[in-house]
Amino acid sequence: PSGKLDVWREITPVLRGRDVTLLWKQAPSFRANGRSISYEVTWEKVEDGSKPESISFSSVYNSTRISIDNHSYKISIMAKNNVNYSLPSVLIIPRATGNSRKTLFCPFLGTEELKEEQVNGTDDGIFISWETRHIYDSYIIDWCNFPMLQPCDLQWKRFGPNTSSALINSAAFVPGVRYNFHIYGSVANRASLLEKKTGYLRELPPLRDPTVQKVELTFNAVTLSWDSYLTNETQSGFVRGYHVYVSPIEEDCSLKGSKKHVLPDDSVLCKYTIENPEEKRYTVKHLLSNTKYKLVVKAYTGGGETPIVNFMYIDTPFN
Repeated sequence: PSGKLDVWREITPVLRGRDVTLLWKQAPSFRANGRSISYEVTWEKVEDGSKPESISFSSVYNSTRISIDNHSYKISIMAKNNVNYSLPSVLIIPRATGNSRKTLFCPFLGTEELKEEQVNGTDDGIFISWETRHIYDSYIIDWCNFPMLQPCDLQWKRFGPNTSSALINSAAFVPGVRYNFHIYGSVANRASLLEKKTGYLRELPPLRDPTVQKVELTFNAVTLSWDSYLTNETQSGFVRGYHVYVSPIEEDCSLKGSKKHVLPDDSVLCKYTIENPEEKRYTVKHLLSNTKYKLVVKAYTGGGETPIVNFMYIDTPFN
């Protein structure tokens, strides 16, 4: 075979070492030049030159998992036909440093906490950009096509040293699912995690409303608390904050400090916006005493919020 395979890996820390999932696919420049193709994976410690281990697979396979200790390893993957082998595609797995995927480790730059940046999707895909560094000879982006499943169908794309952005698309991408992208720089077959991005093809409204768990009443105010609302990757969009809606039962609302919100039946609610997804408490002031009110708390994402259908009801006490 001519050319090389395009190879990638996922490293999972385990007790006394690491599990390495190896994946390969035929790059555009690869030519089988024969009918009976198989693959051979070989791995050996870099430091002590111990005897290599190897395993072979038929052409129906494109991944395997091996277990290694915490030393540095050299892994090569070759295609084979009935004549000879292709050139090896090599991966260097560095010595384990105790870092998680949340931490940036680069042998040239040192170690620092790696922040996750939100990115936006379009109908054509999810746009990813990154800062290039002159030390790398290529960049790799990986992601899961099905992030909530195991296995998650890990995918990757490789880019040249002068590329700093890409539109990532997949037939598996659907609205309302959060996809996490890891950007690696590679030099001399050794990849370092540089940046993390997370985004949706399209955000959808939250799956459910916050559950109000505590109500504190005075004659002219009500404080609502919703302590356990999730804003993580289980949501169908990035939770940007909350809206609190309130109105007297008998009439439209016009409370000081609120905005007018008109429902489809033309009734008017007072709307308050909380622009912090970590806030889980809000006080509505300027209420009338001895009055019945209806209220609802909604979370909103970049995809909006669900329609208002259910209210909770309170009675303010007599002054």
